[in-house]
Amino acid sequence: MQYFSDIYIGKYIKAPTISTRIKILELSAELTRKVGFNGFSYLDLAKEIGVKHAGIHYHFKTKDDLALALVNSIRERNGAIRAAFEQDLDDPKARLDAMVEYFASYPKGDKFCMCGMMAAELASFSPNVRQSLALYFKEFRNWLAVQFSLLKHPDPQRAALQFISGLEGSLLIARLEGDAEVVNRAMSRTAAQHTIKL
Repeated sequence: MQYFSDIYIGKYIKAPTISTRIKILELSAELTRKVGFNGFSYLDLAKEIGVKHAGIHYHFKTKDDLALALVNSIRERNGAIRAAFEQDLDDPKARLDAMVEYFASYPKGDKFCMCGMMAAELASFSPNVRQSLALYFKEFRNWLAVQFSLLKHPDPQRAALQFISGLEGSLLIARLEGDAEVVNRAMSRTAAQHTIKL
């Protein structure tokens, strides 16, 4: 079974009516993954969606407001994906493999992890956005640590840090080299290796 956000959002998050606000968030996420959050403007969003510039400001007064809403929406969505793995997969190693598969889909569309991309632009965000970004990675690492704990790893927190670092780093290399399979190659034995005391 494939595990991508568009599959699980419908199952775990009530699908909203497609409104201008939702379109703004979806397009902003798409552009952030491709060019970074600071790589597009409200004018770009307005042209693409087909609304007036003021229409973007109506929903998000400032771009920082948009950034916060965007990170919070991704935290909610990815939380739903993790919940789906918990429900559908009994084996923690299978959950880790599914997470790799999920991340490995990004380079195929010439994209990067949205929160990873925004973390690289951290200095340009308000404290509220920075805090939400930090919570995204904390929630992700905590979930990974639980999986490694179930795998009897002697240091689940360290394994979680290595895992997420491997994911983000391999995404960067995959994009630079134009090779979407880099993520799978880099992470293919990670879960198995982390069940052994290093």
